Amino acid sequence: MMNDKQYKIMQLGLEERNLALLEQESTIKMEKLKTEMEREHLNVEKERMKFKVDLLHQRIQLPKE
Repeated sequence: MMNDKQYKIMQLGLEERNLALLEQESTIKMEKLKTEMEREHLNVEKERMKFKVDLLHQRIQLPKE
């Protein structure tokens, strides 16, 4: 049977590994959120550009009418 000191050392090792995995998970989640935010920003920018193009087309059409 393991003595108390060895058990505590193993338990500490497992807790440290668990903490490292939680930190890694947190980092991955943050990167995912940053990527999603950037995608949304690009979608907004795309819609803005579409709106500008539509306005320019309307301005071109007005003098023709």
